[in-house]
Amino acid sequence: MPRGVPGPVKKTKVFKRPDQIGGGKPGPGRPKGVRNKFNEELKQAILDAVNSAHNEGLFGFVRDSAVETPTAALALLGRLLPMAMSGGVDVNLTVRHIDETD
Repeated sequence: MPRGVPGPVKKTKVFKRPDQIGGGKPGPGRPKGVRNKFNEELKQAILDAVNSAHNEGLFGFVRDSAVETPTAALALLGRLLPMAMSGGVDVNLTVRHIDETD
């Protein structure tokens, strides 16, 4: 067979037993409905580390990070805001530009 041309697809054997946890997936896995403790512990460890990294706690850390890297702060804000908003927004916005190059 020439190089770069894929060969025949090899099918993997999946054992399906009604008594097997995980519905035929290899290994026992986590039973359905049980929360993933690792993710919870990891999130808590990250929050604890960030909270202790600044003398004002999590708020101070996020505020200083937003000042230093606004693009990262906006990306974080985008994850917190809902994806779709219903209704409209009626706001008057005034923008004032101050030229500080002199």
